[in-house]
Amino acid sequence: MNQEFPTVDGISPSWADIQATFTVTGGDLLQMSDIAGIKWSRKVEVGEQRGTSGGRVMARTTGQVSYEASATLYRSGLRKLQKALVKKAPTRGNEAVIGVVAFDLLVQHTPPGETEIYTTKIVGCRYLGDSDDMKEGTESDKVEVTLNPIRIVNILDGKEVSLL
Repeated sequence: MNQEFPTVDGISPSWADIQATFTVTGGDLLQMSDIAGIKWSRKVEVGEQRGTSGGRVMARTTGQVSYEASATLYRSGLRKLQKALVKKAPTRGNEAVIGVVAFDLLVQHTPPGETEIYTTKIVGCRYLGDSDDMKEGTESDKVEVTLNPIRIVNILDGKEVSLL
C-alpha cells in the first residue's frame, strides 16, 4: 500500500533540456533550437538455425541492425538545415541535390540537478523526404523530415554504445 503513490526525488529530463546539433559533413555546425521533435529507432534482426531439432532453435546468427530516424522542424529550422545542405550539395543544372549530403545529428540533454550528459549520436544521415501538415489554427508551421542514418549510438562515459 505504501508504494501506491511513490515519492519521486529525482527530476526527469524534458524537451526543454534537449540540445540538438546538426553537423553537415565538411560543412556547417548547426545548434538547432527551432526543432519540435526527434524520433529514432534501431533494431537487430537475427537468423535462426533449427536443423533436425524438432523445430527448436539450436543457434542464432549475430544478425543485422537497421536504423530509422525523423525530425520535426519548425519552418525556420528547416530553412537553416536546407541552406547548410545546399552549401555542400552537388548541382544538376540549377538544382542543388541535398538528398545526397551526409550529416550527423547529436542529441544531448542533462536534467536539472544532474551532471551527466545523456547523448545519442545519429550518424551519417541523409535527408530523404519531408512532409507538411498545414492546417488552420494557432500552431507554428512544422515539417516532418525523413532521415536515413548509417548508425545510431548512445555515448556512455566517452564510449559509443551500439547494438552491433
